[in-house]
Amino acid sequence: MLKVEKFIGRKEELKLLGDLSKSNRAIMVVIKGRRRIGKSRLATEFAKDKKFLKFTGIAPTENVNDQHQRDYFARQLATNFKLPPLTFLDWQDAFDHLSLNLNKEEKTVILFDEISWIGDKDPTFLPKLKAWWDMTLQEYPNLMLILCGSVSTWIEKNIINSTAFFGRISLNITLDELSLKESYEFLEEVGIK
Repeated sequence: MLKVEKFIGRKEELKLLGDLSKSNRAIMVVIKGRRRIGKSRLATEFAKDKKFLKFTGIAPTENVNDQHQRDYFARQLATNFKLPPLTFLDWQDAFDHLSLNLNKEEKTVILFDEISWIGDKDPTFLPKLKAWWDMTLQEYPNLMLILCGSVSTWIEKNIINSTAFFGRISLNITLDELSLKESYEFLEEVGIK
């Protein structure tokens, strides 16, 4: 896999995220686009001067179930906060535990990467995420929650067009390919002539 140190392009998206982060209220953002287009990298670049908590799902296979997703989330949570191993039997417990480790004064970005992988196997995931947003995260004026993924149809159906998230999403970004100039700069950066 190519590792690019220099962040290329996405100036407009970074500006939109930066402007939103000045609002003194909790912000929910959706970033979608095809695989390997730079969704997670955009979130990482935006969060480089903030506390950044990244959680990603396990790629869906026949044997991956909702408990596997919660176990992986628990492992990432424990790693982020240097906690002993955790187990959650319910998403509400997982969200509550994450909340206990947040600081209201600290600029914080939480990224749920490949949100469709995390939430697809458990019909209670999205309702509990919505309740967590409404009941807890609204109290964190320096927090941005980014829901990110490459399964755009799932995100459209279950988040963007869902009545549960109506009025809660402050920004919806669909990432397209880099421009020709940015693509040239990217290729140069990775050593391709």
